[in-house]
Amino acid sequence: MGNKLSALIAFVAAYVVLFSSGAAAQGIYTSGTTGVDVSYPNCSTSIPKNSFGVVGVTAGLFYSYNGCLAAEASHFNNLSLYTNTGWYDQSSHIDATTPLPCAAGDANCLAYNYGYNAAKDAVNYAQSKGVSSATWWLDVENSNSWSGDVVQNQNSLQGSHDALQQLAGAATVGVYSTTAQWQEITGGWQNDWPNWGATTWNTVKQAAKYCSGHAFTGGPTYLIQYSGRNIDLDYAC
Repeated sequence: MGNKLSALIAFVAAYVVLFSSGAAAQGIYTSGTTGVDVSYPNCSTSIPKNSFGVVGVTAGLFYSYNGCLAAEASHFNNLSLYTNTGWYDQSSHIDATTPLPCAAGDANCLAYNYGYNAAKDAVNYAQSKGVSSATWWLDVENSNSWSGDVVQNQNSLQGSHDALQQLAGAATVGVYSTTAQWQEITGGWQNDWPNWGATTWNTVKQAAKYCSGHAFTGGPTYLIQYSGRNIDLDYAC
């Protein structure tokens, strides 16, 4: 009887492992599933049905807007959002008083406020369109404006991160980038935020291999982007 019971327990344990392994998740994304990310360039694109979608709120820059945000967001039950980022010390949007009072010449404080208020603007726009999510991504690319001082850039990103947590109620705020761009912009800042890696691959098999070894922030890798025929695809690690 003891041997039979042991065998039964072993069988049940193996069954649970076998059939629950697919339910593992990174954040809101079930491992092994695929999704898409879309934004203002995809307003007329046919969006395929997928397990999840990441929709851009901004239109390539801070204080710009994806005009078809609501329409794109409506395609997904499992929805997350992203906003562009940057730091431009000559911007007309620089605020020396909100949310932090900045001393004269304190560029790090100004950068923080800039990132915070720009993310706040993105949140306000999304909410005005009836769109929300508990998962947001910061799009960090060298095509946007940045300082040559990586600490100032870090402060701008920290401001955006904090605004999304405080104002959008985001439980998860991660970074979309590449190792090279992250290094150039932030000096390889290890903040342990979740990673969404950009690649030029065009198959899910290639993308899946990037789930390890490319955690540029030091945090876990949630998604790897790869190219579809006319839309960006994403693999959940």
